Amino acid sequence: MKITILYVGSSLLAPLKNAEREINRVHKLDLRVAAYNFGSPLSDREWEDVERDLRETNIVFVIHVMDGENATRLISALDKVRNDAVIVINCMPELMRRTRMGRLDVSTLGSKQHGKGGKLLRSVGSWVGNQARRGKSQDKRSHTQYLKLVDRLPGILKFVPTAGALTDAKHYLYLFCYFLQPTPANIQSMLLYALVHYVRDERLKKIRVRKPEQMLSVAIYHPNAQKLFQTFAEYQNWYRKPLNPDTTIGLLLMRPQVVSKTTKHYDALINAIEAEGLNVIPAIATLMDNREAVSKFFVETVETKARVSQIVSLTGFSFVGGPAMNDSAAASEFLRELNLPYRSAVSLDTQTLEAWSDSQTGLNPVQAGMQIAIPEIDGATEPFIYGGIPTRGQEPVALDDRCERLARRLKRWHTLQTAPREDVKLAVVLFCFPPNKGNIGTAADLDVFPGVFDVLKRLNAEGYRVELPDSADDLRERLIDNVSYRMNVQEYRRLCPYVSEVENDWGTAPGAINTLGKDLLIQGLELGNVFIGVQPTFGLEGDPMRLMMARSGSPHHGFMAFYTYLSKIFKADGVIHFGTHGALEFMPGKQIGLSGECWPDRLIDELPNFYIYSVNNPSEGSIAKRRSYAELISYLTPPIENAGLYKDLAELKDLVMAYRQSTNESERTRLYESIEALQQEAHF
Repeated sequence: MKITILYVGSSLLAPLKNAEREINRVHKLDLRVAAYNFGSPLSDREWEDVERDLRETNIVFVIHVMDGENATRLISALDKVRNDAVIVINCMPELMRRTRMGRLDVSTLGSKQHGKGGKLLRSVGSWVGNQARRGKSQDKRSHTQYLKLVDRLPGILKFVPTAGALTDAKHYLYLFCYFLQPTPANIQSMLLYALVHYVRDERLKKIRVRKPEQMLSVAIYHPNAQKLFQTFAEYQNWYRKPLNPDTTIGLLLMRPQVVSKTTKHYDALINAIEAEGLNVIPAIATLMDNREAVSKFFVETVETKARVSQIVSLTGFSFVGGPAMNDSAAASEFLRELNLPYRSAVSLDTQTLEAWSDSQTGLNPVQAGMQIAIPEIDGATEPFIYGGIPTRGQEPVALDDRCERLARRLKRWHTLQTAPREDVKLAVVLFCFPPNKGNIGTAADLDVFPGVFDVLKRLNAEGYRVELPDSADDLRERLIDNVSYRMNVQEYRRLCPYVSEVENDWGTAPGAINTLGKDLLIQGLELGNVFIGVQPTFGLEGDPMRLMMARSGSPHHGFMAFYTYLSKIFKADGVIHFGTHGALEFMPGKQIGLSGECWPDRLIDELPNFYIYSVNNPSEGSIAKRRSYAELISYLTPPIENAGLYKDLAELKDLVMAYRQSTNESERTRLYESIEALQQEAHF
């Protein structure tokens, strides 16, 4: 016998394969479970396998398939086959209507033949589908109803009679209960329950399926604990270290991952953060909404005071809406009121680690939209890849080096929030484009040096240690051609682990750009605990744009040395890229979802990155956010427009144009005389 499961997500495959193994071991059924992740488009060859399995299978489960090419093809494929049962859970409405179980046909739920069972099924089984159809949640009450449903549905079903078509509706709801609590035992029971009630086989008649196992809807998880914690007080007592905003990061975990015990990626990141000396509150949230968990575990309800310094979502979905939809307005309102930094790190959900690693693009379109773009709409930053499912794996695993790197970045952000201001060191980076010395301090729609001078005054007034220049002009004169530091080759090799790779493209260090003898020159100016530096030019004479977004190559030694200086010698706690825009975020590497081999990732290292960016350039601003982990601070474009010409100047322009276009020499002579006369009147 066979069960085919078509799903979206990374928490189901391992429990499904474990269930297949255990069912065959205990019940000797010779069951085969065919599972397909519909998170990204399937190839034609993969679709041939899907359609073959659909023709041969007894039971079909469709879970979390919301839209896209896969959903469209699946609807057509399901209409062509007749199985013992088709069970569709939390999918788009068109797929929900393909549910067929005995006398229950969801496509006919509007008729009276299903009575109370049809009404109950409509209100429960298609809850998420209805949300997706409306496009957004109405308010927090709908989420509260969902939580109550998770907790109460098994108890409610005890009182639902088993008679007629209502029997199949009740069976569907029991399957839904197993799905809502996807523990390994419940996944095994879900498959067995469907087999026992819808497949005719003598071996199944003696099997008794366990009732759904109940788990907390929201709780605190920790890899070293033996249980989930229902309250913050319980967790605090177990943790045995003070949990306060000065030391604690709030993590949001996906409930299905924790309940199904597929947490290796979470565990590695939690351990890496704690290794940096920080504490964590890893809260599991329902699939649909994170507000309940945040309010319950990250905030002191009496004083509405935060228990954490920042929130990091590891769910991979929108803050309000999960995979079904996105209510960014509700998310923004909630997070704005909370007033804490919100970050969203990524564990690959719809492509394998190998596919991501080998891809020059990085994330596939579905992954990029679901796990990068939608969290950005909520306000999330730091789209850092820290784990995913390997090709030959069944559950997510951690990328240990990336977990450690992300933990160090979170520690840097934490330091900026909690360290005394007089101890904080900041680097301000100015640009030089087109690349010649006459263009230092350029940025689109921004007067850079007066802007930097105003920022320095504000920093000084707020307690940062800054040696203020006399004026913006004084700052400009002191910065131009000033060398703040000379980095010798030995120091460069010791501090930068990528020198040999740079030498493959640019020759032996120190190279010929921003150098003097054997030294690399760092152009800039130290003003107390603030360094004003000039980002080196791209390094390609005559074609400075060629390196931007290239598929291969590297920044030159001078560029690499500049960011090595900021991180390893000046030891900046944060960097401010001043104006639109520099070159770091356009250096070679993946387009989105960077790895440790991508040059923007290597250059920014673990530096918190603030980017003063023009509000009228969101497309390139998104590149800065995604490829250099930047927090954008927008500035408006100047309130000016082209004045045009008027009076004598307009007449002079017309005469010049007529002179240029005329081929008659006598006419050109008369026009020239008129131009001379008008030019003298206009004092040109």
